[in-house]
Amino acid sequence: MQQRTPERLKNFALAATAAQGGCASVIVVIGALLIGLWLDSVLHTKPVFTLLLIILSVPLSLLVMLFLVLGATRSITPNPPPTSEKEDRPWQEKD
Repeated sequence: MQQRTPERLKNFALAATAAQGGCASVIVVIGALLIGLWLDSVLHTKPVFTLLLIILSVPLSLLVMLFLVLGATRSITPNPPPTSEKEDRPWQEKD
């Protein structure tokens, strides 16, 4: 069985974030398509609402993806760089 290193786990988290953003974009576009088709069938305006909502869904899906990625990156806490005691006190002489 392979050992999971912190770097590998970080890569899994990044891949999951990318997949979540992609799925959200697809859901927004499909939702706009379905709502546009429904509105066009109810109001008898065949391509108008479908095209309008599809065009408006593109920037909306980008915003949704942006908020998902920003929310995921806020929760990532970077490890502090390793420092030695001498680096913490630059005024002291180095041996």
